[in-house]
Order: sequence, then structure tokens, then C-alpha cells
Amino acid sequence: MTGERLGGRFARLWTASTLSALGSGTATVAAPLYVASRTDDPLVVSAGAAVSWLPWLLFALPGGVLADRVDRRRLMVLIDWVRVVALAALAAAMLADRAGIVLLYLVLFVVNTGEVVFRVAAQAVLPAVVPRSRLERANGWLSGGAQVTQNMVAGPLGGFLFVLAAAAPFALNAGTYALSAVLVGLLAGTYRGEGARTGPRSARAEIAEGFRWLLS
Repeated sequence: MTGERLGGRFARLWTASTLSALGSGTATVAAPLYVASRTDDPLVVSAGAAVSWLPWLLFALPGGVLADRVDRRRLMVLIDWVRVVALAALAAAMLADRAGIVLLYLVLFVVNTGEVVFRVAAQAVLPAVVPRSRLERANGWLSGGAQVTQNMVAGPLGGFLFVLAAAAPFALNAGTYALSAVLVGLLAGTYRGEGARTGPRSARAEIAEGFRWLLS
């Protein structure tokens, strides 16, 4: 079974997810470099890490609840285009030398909030993209691609691009999200969550259930 192909739909989903993670990682690396070039206040510089990772704490559970209530493909496409607009605006402001630290951190928060929900939706889409017998393998590829690109490739790439031009990593980031949106949009099939089909429980109840599961 290990030699079975995962199919063209999975290839598009994997490429979109990997590009999304690469873009997010590049922006996360470049952001503190930009802040450090504007201020020597260590608190302001270190705040970038908090802004980058806070969405994972705040929106992982609500993101799962949202993905269970809507068409996941449309949700992923919407997230990508929102991030394209945010990053394009940031890159343009940098080129015009009008980008402040507050704007940078706001965009970084939006980008990483989108990444949280995007990854949750991508995982939820998998059972509709590959057969059950290949889910474990597909999950490994999806998770591995995101981890390698965001944690290993994005660091040196983001630093190199920042040396070339401060706006370059963020412009690249916008491009990766645009490509991701196109690829996800090309997925054929229906990807509505179970809650959208059967009538979901209250969002608060589902978030509380997820939180109890984490505690246990």
C-alpha cells in the first residue's frame, strides 16, 4: 500500500499547503529583522514572536469549529486572498517607506491567524481527497511538507530576501498565497463540513469539548 499514489487532488492540496507554510515562515522570519532595523528596543523586537504564535493559542480550536460549518475549500481560498491583500499592502507601504511597526505586527497577526485556520481546514479536507486506506500517508506528507518549509527552508530564504530588499520576503509571501488560492480553487468535489450538513451544535459547546479533550 505504501506505493499507492495519492492522486492529483492531493498533489494540489499538498502544494497549496506547503506554499502557504513557506510564505508564513518567510514573513515570520523577516518581520523581526525589519523591526530590528527600525528600533533597538528588545521588548518591541521580541513582541514579533508573540504576535506570530498567539493565533495558534487563540484560534486553533475556534478554527476547527469554523471548518466544520462551512465549505472548507472556499474557506481556504478566502483566507489566502485575504492574506494576499494584507501582505501586498504591507509590501507597498515598505516600498514607500510608510510601513510602521504597528502595521507590520497587525499584518503578521492576520497572516498567522489565517495559517492556523488554513491548516485545520486542509487536514479536514483530506478524507474527501484520498481514500481512507491512504489517510495516514497523506497526513504525513501534508504535515511534513509544512514543517520542512516553514521551519527549515523559510528561515534562510527569508533572511536572504530581506538583505536584498526589506519588502521582498513579504512580496514573495503574497505570491505564495496567491498560488495556493489558485491550487485550492482547482480542487474538484464537495468539501462541506459535517456540521454544515447535519446542523451543528453551538460553537461554544464544541470549543469547550475540544478544550476538555486537550486538558485530558
